[in-house]
Amino acid sequence: MTVETNVRLLGSAEFGATAVIGDDSSCHLTTASGFSSSAAHMLGGFSKLMSLNHPHLCKYVEFVRSTVLGNAGFVISEHYSRSAVEELKECKKLEVARIISLLQPILSAFTYLHSRYITIGCFSLNSVLLSSQNLVRLAQYGLHCISGSRRDLEYCTYSCWYIPPERFLQADIKNGFICRAGDIWSFGIALLELSIGCLLSEIWSPKQFYSTLIVLIRNKERDGSIFSLLLAEIQQKKPNIHITSNITIMIILEKALCVLPSQRPTAKALLSIISGESNSYSNVNKDYSFYDSKNDEGSLRESVEHMRESLEGEEAKTTRNLPVHEAFFLWKLCGSSIETILINHDIIKANPPVIALPYLVDGDCFMYGNAHIRKYEFTPDIFILPSNNFRNRMKFLNESKFLISFEMEEKTREIYDLSLMVKEKDIEYQGRRMLILRRLLSSFPFKKSLLFCECCHDIPPLYRANLWSALLNIYWDIEKRFIAIDTFSPHSSDRQLLVDIPRCHQYDDLMASSIAHRKLKRLLKTWLLLHENYVYWQGLDSLAAPFLVLNFTRLASAYSCLESFISLYLHDFFLRDNSSVVQEYLAVFFHLLAFMDAALYTHLSAMDFRPELFAIPWFLTCFAHILPLHKLFYVWDVLLLSDSSFPLFVGLAIMEQLRAGLITTHFNDAILLFSDLPDLNMERLVQYSLNYYNTVPASCTFRQFASKHVREEYAMTHYTVAELNEFCCPRISATDVIRLTEHSSLLVVDVRPQYEYSRGAIVGSVNLPPYGEEDTLDTIKTALMNAQSAEHVVVIVDNEHLQRAKKISKLCVVEGYNRVCVLDGGVQKVRSMHDIFCMPA
Repeated sequence: MTVETNVRLLGSAEFGATAVIGDDSSCHLTTASGFSSSAAHMLGGFSKLMSLNHPHLCKYVEFVRSTVLGNAGFVISEHYSRSAVEELKECKKLEVARIISLLQPILSAFTYLHSRYITIGCFSLNSVLLSSQNLVRLAQYGLHCISGSRRDLEYCTYSCWYIPPERFLQADIKNGFICRAGDIWSFGIALLELSIGCLLSEIWSPKQFYSTLIVLIRNKERDGSIFSLLLAEIQQKKPNIHITSNITIMIILEKALCVLPSQRPTAKALLSIISGESNSYSNVNKDYSFYDSKNDEGSLRESVEHMRESLEGEEAKTTRNLPVHEAFFLWKLCGSSIETILINHDIIKANPPVIALPYLVDGDCFMYGNAHIRKYEFTPDIFILPSNNFRNRMKFLNESKFLISFEMEEKTREIYDLSLMVKEKDIEYQGRRMLILRRLLSSFPFKKSLLFCECCHDIPPLYRANLWSALLNIYWDIEKRFIAIDTFSPHSSDRQLLVDIPRCHQYDDLMASSIAHRKLKRLLKTWLLLHENYVYWQGLDSLAAPFLVLNFTRLASAYSCLESFISLYLHDFFLRDNSSVVQEYLAVFFHLLAFMDAALYTHLSAMDFRPELFAIPWFLTCFAHILPLHKLFYVWDVLLLSDSSFPLFVGLAIMEQLRAGLITTHFNDAILLFSDLPDLNMERLVQYSLNYYNTVPASCTFRQFASKHVREEYAMTHYTVAELNEFCCPRISATDVIRLTEHSSLLVVDVRPQYEYSRGAIVGSVNLPPYGEEDTLDTIKTALMNAQSAEHVVVIVDNEHLQRAKKISKLCVVEGYNRVCVLDGGVQKVRSMHDIFCMPA
């Protein structure tokens, strides 16, 4: 459902890093803050590579933006140290069967990439990697894809001997003609090298090879293949070279080395020549999926010696059986910095900034002068990242922690009590958590309740997208509905989207890319088109951004998450006339503030500083407008495990952190404080939100416009916004009063006249009858102070009109008593409940 059924395991692979340098001179997409960097464009394009899943492609893992070298980035991928070039040099002459076994997976990978409109553009034999199990996988196939046809790269790297004629004739043009037919030519050259047992670089220099090709093309009388002419030139240079005489190979070479791109066959056609399309994906299960039934059957016939060897290698098995993306996540937790490693190994060299200063910077921040000094020197080859630290750390992990039985295991509560930041840096903890949640996701929805319980502890960042989808009940049968929506036709919100999207979370590298802008626009327009009763309100873009970032390559899933989230937590917030919904929400929030912090509520009320002045963006976007994404994720991790009232408690937790600055400020200073929020402690914010959520009676958050996503349905009185504003504290239901009575954690203050009180009252209540025009709390002050010190709820009980309850509750709040609320519906709601209502003594 929410986790891939085929997951690439690390196996014998290492992690390879390729440095890419962006070229902003070719970047023409402007944002609200100026030009969007080419590195941001590459990051947006990289998401497409991460979505690729083929057994003969090395898995791309992550694109890391440089923090030191400006517009540089590092592409991280699965890598193997041995390539087809090494095998060719060792064997000198490959057998036909071996050549065919190399060609089939290469063409299979070509077919897969071309079917997804991905051109490799820089294929060579060095790109063909061999694993320790002799599996063939293609590397460095995505640089052309992420660079926008190389326009975003300052340096274009390729192997000179594999460039097709249509490209080397345009060698001086940076964005020259690159097409899928060019990949077929490069494949043909690689096959020619395998067939003759020699690299062309050992025969000609680049200049000599270009000259030879030009002569051959000019001397050819008609269009077609130059294979036979090129072979004759090779044999003339090296008479001892003989080509493999196999009819299939000769046919492929003849077709692939046609001069005109239009005459070259497709990868799919070449694949059918070799083995037939039906066999193109055979023998690819090993080292690719989590579970293979054939391997399991084989283990039943395993010899004792082999079992002993397996047990001795058990330490390495833990690492080898990790999914590639999990392994790299844990590799980073070992304290390794990719950028530092590459700089220390001179993969990238930069001049000191002091000598790279420009002579002039204009108003658009373009720099003039010293441009050559500001450029970086770098090695374009893949650099294998050191993994000894990671593998040693994995070797000494407590293996018993990774033997999991969901039905029988005892929960290790002590480790869950660690702070969130400590848990996110603990390699053993994260490894175990990812294993648990990966398995639970694979069994979703059958283990749904157990998945929710595990998510209550924390959500591993690597599986946040899948887990959020599960928590929002998203399934994968949503693609057809999403792609059927026409988001290209004009819409009434287009103009506002054009303004808002380029400003949405632009500090985030991914959101700053042009691809993210296009996807966010499509996401928002789809939601608007499918919900015609709603309109676009500013902030909807910020609300959609977290789902887009997490599901960047699965836009249909991002949409479904957004749709589900709004229906659960922001019901009717995006109506054209949403004033009643928003105003009720703010009124309930202000009541809850009085419940938890009467002094702060009183201070804000005295200067008429109401939530309308600061809290609308909070609740309209569930804090997506005021919190950066990396902090928002922590809040929503908990929010998705709670009901629709949880954002109210997050707002209270924010007010708690701002309290010291608010309690003594005047109106103008308070406005300034909220316009530029200080840095919030997220761990404290989440913890306080949960504390409020678990201690405040649920009925105190009742809203008539709320969704059905609540802890309990309450039959409470519906008030207009004006009537709600007459209260200065929340209302509580009779059901919650019963619960509090059972735990002896409340003080009931009955404010009816004494003659009504004597006819029946809640057990243990105190009576505060009216004594004249001026009400006072003197007679119950001791009881209130005791309740305050014990953190008990103070429930004000009145008749059904609640007129005096409003006055007494306001008096309690003004005098600084917390946890004050009014019984909704008055004494009539509990009169029939004989276990708590009786004649007072």
